[in-house]
Amino acid sequence: MEFKHIEYFVKASEFKSMSQAAEALFISQQALSKCMQNLETELGCKLFHRTSKGSILTDEGQLLYDRFAPIVRKFYRTEAEITAELTAERKITVANSPMLFGFLFPNVLYDFKERYPNYELEILDRSDREVMQYVQQCPSHLGLITEPEHWHGRQSEFTLIRTYHLQLCVHKDNPLSERKSVCFGDLRNEKFILLDEQSYYPQIVREKAAEHGFEPNIAFRSADMHLLCSLANQNKGVLICIPVPMTELFKDLRFVPIEDEDMTFSIAFLYQNYEKLGAPEKRFIEFMRSMECE
Repeated sequence: MEFKHIEYFVKASEFKSMSQAAEALFISQQALSKCMQNLETELGCKLFHRTSKGSILTDEGQLLYDRFAPIVRKFYRTEAEITAELTAERKITVANSPMLFGFLFPNVLYDFKERYPNYELEILDRSDREVMQYVQQCPSHLGLITEPEHWHGRQSEFTLIRTYHLQLCVHKDNPLSERKSVCFGDLRNEKFILLDEQSYYPQIVREKAAEHGFEPNIAFRSADMHLLCSLANQNKGVLICIPVPMTELFKDLRFVPIEDEDMTFSIAFLYQNYEKLGAPEKRFIEFMRSMECE
């Protein structure tokens, strides 16, 4: 029994006329009558009394109609809702740390727009701390942020996207670039190039340096990750960051794993309450999660 046969049966039952039902279904009366005969043969019972006043349901036909009519109506409603969802204009605003989409997820925005062409994406570039403040301003606000894994949930709910182990980003001429891995204590004599204080990175670097008994020599700070990579590429210092694909502009940089197990950073969506987010924001979160699972 195919769904279209059930749909045809329900329509014929409601019109009580094969000709009118066939017209509503955009098929011939002969095709509809044949379909109903096949359905009766399959079920082994008569579904209609065919009279001069039209097609009247038998007891078996009425039972079948009572069971299937709600299913068909629900299908029509669902179909209409999906169509409305796909054709309606939707706007999603996400505050994010500038390097995330540019460095880590360069294709996500394009892929999302390609799959959901009626959704408008507005990306607000903010520092990590500004993203946190933005999320706290309104229950419907959504942020994408990098932060230490153990800091999640301090002020907001979150959906984890991915956790990275931080690595040392260093010029190829630096002897550390030849190492298979380094301990954070090996960096005591290095100059550090860091994101500015609006990011959580400087605090992590200071905490790890203190654990190893030294004060980090911070040579330069900036909120511009591209600038920091450029300086590291000129051998002006070392950079602690998430490993990202490097362009030809930074071809002299090398990534070296850091042995300290707690040197992790996570990418997460932040929000006050998931249930208070709009449907577009929830869809974008699920899209990002599905991309990470592929």
